[in-house]
Amino acid sequence: MITRFFEEFICFVTQHDHARISLDIFNCFNENLKQKTNNLDALKYSIRNHDSGWIEFDNYPKVTNDNKVYSFQDLNQELQNELWFKSINSSINPYSSLLIYEHFKYLSLNSSRENSFNDDFINKSESLIKKLLPYNLDEIRETDEFKFELSCLQICDLISLVICREKELGGKKPSLFLDNSNIIDYKLKKIDKSVYKVSSELFSKKENLFEIPYKQIELDLVMEPKKLKKKYIESELKFRKIYFIT
Repeated sequence: MITRFFEEFICFVTQHDHARISLDIFNCFNENLKQKTNNLDALKYSIRNHDSGWIEFDNYPKVTNDNKVYSFQDLNQELQNELWFKSINSSINPYSSLLIYEHFKYLSLNSSRENSFNDDFINKSESLIKKLLPYNLDEIRETDEFKFELSCLQICDLISLVICREKELGGKKPSLFLDNSNIIDYKLKKIDKSVYKVSSELFSKKENLFEIPYKQIELDLVMEPKKLKKKYIESELKFRKIYFIT
C-alpha cells in the first residue's frame, strides 16, 4: 500500500494501481522517446505490472502490533523480497521480468537493507532470470536500449509514487538515459495543490491529467484492525485528479 494522510483520514493506493498510473505517465511521453526501443510492448508490460506481486497482499491494509499501517516503505525485508520476487516471477514476458528485476535490484542496492537480504534476493532472482532468458544477460544490460528502458521504468515508478502521495520530488533520482552522452532531467516540481510542472522534453502535451484511485478511511480505525479491514473492503473507490503542465 501507498499511504497519504489527510486531516483525520488516511488514503490508500494499492501498489498495482500505482503501477497503472506509472504506465499512464509513460503513455504521455514524447513519441520520439518511445521510438528509442524495439521492445515497446515488453517495456509497457513491465511498467504496468512491476508491482503485480502485491495484488493479493494489498487486498486490505495491514496493521502492525503497535497500530501503524504497513506501507511499502516499512515492510520487513524478508516479505519485501517475497513480493518483489513474486512480481518478477508472475510476468508472462521474460524480457519484462529482466527489467522488473533490474528495477528492484537497483532499489535494493541503494537502500539501507541488510546485505544478507540483498544477496538472497539477487541470487534467487538471477537464477530465475537465467532460466527465462538463456542469453548473455550482461550484453543485454550494457546496451543503450536496455539502459533507456530501465530508466523509463524507474522514472515512471518514481513520478507515480510522488503524485500518489502528493509529495515533492526529493533525494537521489534517476535521469532518463538516452545514450552515454545524453540524459533528460524531467525537472518535476510541485507548483500548486495537485499541479506539477515537468520538462517538455519528456511529455508531448502542455497539459496532462492523471487520476489517482484511492480509498479514504478514518484514521482512528487504525486502532481497530478488524474494523479497518471491513471498512476498507466496503468503501467505494475515489479518484483524485493530478495535473502536469510543461
